[in-house]
Amino acid sequence: MLAVRQTFHEELAVLDQQIVQMGTITVKMVVDAVSALQECDIVLAEEVINTDDVVDALDLDIETRCMNLLALQQPVGRDLRKIGTALKVITDLERIGDHAVDISKIGRKFAQEYLTTPPMIDIGRLSSMAEGMVRDSLQALVGHDIELARQICADDDAVDDEFKALREQLFDLTRTHTEMMPQASYLLLAVVYLERIADHATNIAERVHYVETGHLEQLSRVHRLAGAHG
Repeated sequence: MLAVRQTFHEELAVLDQQIVQMGTITVKMVVDAVSALQECDIVLAEEVINTDDVVDALDLDIETRCMNLLALQQPVGRDLRKIGTALKVITDLERIGDHAVDISKIGRKFAQEYLTTPPMIDIGRLSSMAEGMVRDSLQALVGHDIELARQICADDDAVDDEFKALREQLFDLTRTHTEMMPQASYLLLAVVYLERIADHATNIAERVHYVETGHLEQLSRVHRLAGAHG
């Protein structure tokens, strides 16, 4: 029995490693996607798009590992929450990768058609905030850090404020420079994708809180408001 439990915890350790690997790849995808957009770098955009296959393969591999652990080990308590959370986390990471691909496709379109992004709109701060939240959510997950998880959910409020500010800047741009309507519309989509990436990081943070406490709470302002109106 002791050997079985040791093997089980070794499998859980491998699960953590795979999730971190998947998360590290998706964070790089986001960083590269934003760079491809800002620099109209079509080669980098294509690299991000192609990397999505790697993320999808990891998603399937981790899901298979989780299902095998559930079927063969019949975990309970915290171990059960951990495996269930892993299944949720990889879904969020896969969606983050998808949004990075979406941003890269916008970058590719700018490179092919518009040659430059609107110079007066800087999405760098929002990008850094979203990337940081994803990194922190992975750190909180593997470090069992409830306080960091709560901080990530608080950070989501700042992301929402930055998103709204950029959205207004883009609306103002289209009113004063109607010829830039297509570029502004595409850039607005990229801003939306970054805000959603932060939302997925928040989902992961809330799951960390659940694993460690056994209570699933809506910790971010947006999630609490959505729950209140749901």
